[in-house]
Amino acid sequence: MIEGKIEKNINLAPLTTFKIGGPAKYFCQVKTEEELIQVIKWAKKKKIPYFVIGGGSNLLISDKGFKGLVIKLSMEQCQLVGNKLLLGSALRLSQTVMFLVKNNLTGLEWAAGIPGTVGGAVRGNAGAFGQEISNCLLKVTVLREGEVIELKNKEIRFAYRQSIFKKNKDIILNVVLSLKKGKNQENEKIIQDILQRRRKSHPSQPSAGCVFKNPKLSSAGLLIDKCGLKGRQIGGAKISEKHANFIINTGQAKARDVKNLIELIKKQVKDKFNIELKEEIEYLG
Repeated sequence: MIEGKIEKNINLAPLTTFKIGGPAKYFCQVKTEEELIQVIKWAKKKKIPYFVIGGGSNLLISDKGFKGLVIKLSMEQCQLVGNKLLLGSALRLSQTVMFLVKNNLTGLEWAAGIPGTVGGAVRGNAGAFGQEISNCLLKVTVLREGEVIELKNKEIRFAYRQSIFKKNKDIILNVVLSLKKGKNQENEKIIQDILQRRRKSHPSQPSAGCVFKNPKLSSAGLLIDKCGLKGRQIGGAKISEKHANFIINTGQAKARDVKNLIELIKKQVKDKFNIELKEEIEYLG
């Protein structure tokens, strides 16, 4: 019975890359589609709201936590057939990149060093260096209203940091990528170059990655920097001096500290450039 796997009052902060947030009233980790279906049925029967997480990146959880059920996905299968790769939604992007290198495949090097999971990357159409995961995605298997269905790339309506999954309640179970044959040494060199670039420009402290989407024809980080906000701190939250589109947790940051910094940034960028920044991160609680 799934009820035996449901825990109470579990601290959520360690499950996020921000390391911020209060407890979930109920918590369940699922490894199969069947468990996921069962735990959602349980929540609906009890009339309890639920929220699904993967790697916990791009997520800011309230200091008060979440008064419902948090479901953590743990589907991490990785199966290669020719140049097609079947990946569980909870598999880390970093693991996927290294798997591709070992198998002489190319097309996902840009994801080296990006925190989070494959499912999260598809949901937000993650990308870097002019490439996006939608470029190599063939299809996705999702849970929709208790039914497992397949969606092809065109049905997902990808856009910049967008997909239909940000607007509906589909839960991504697995994805299939189509990749090209590469050369091991060349792929490794590209990945090492990307990792080096990230180390130089991205902070190492806990964060949720880029806080804001880039406006058209501009860079959110550059706009924030031009407002003189690098290094600005509220409580334990600080705008990174390495990259202004990152807010870092200096050790004891609260969600309210991050939220106050976000509001400060949005106001100053609006006042100075008449541009409304939109968050890339998601809020819970």
